[in-house]
Amino acid sequence: MTKAPWSDLAACRGEQSHLFYSPDITESREARQRRERQAKQLCATCPVLEECREAALAQREGYGIWGGLNEMERRALLRR
Repeated sequence: MTKAPWSDLAACRGEQSHLFYSPDITESREARQRRERQAKQLCATCPVLEECREAALAQREGYGIWGGLNEMERRALLRR
């Protein structure tokens, strides 16, 4: 997979992936909400938020926080 040109400008570049992806299936609901909130706070500062979101929607990314949205939020947008 080719790296997107905007990804070098992403606020999450170099961040630990555990913020953006669930570490395992045993993560509690509270832990997931806390982790996603932290990831989304970083996304809110990102200069390429829209590009990231558009790429995730176009690729139908099934996991993780992309463009400030989790997988359920992206699916809801695609259903509109």
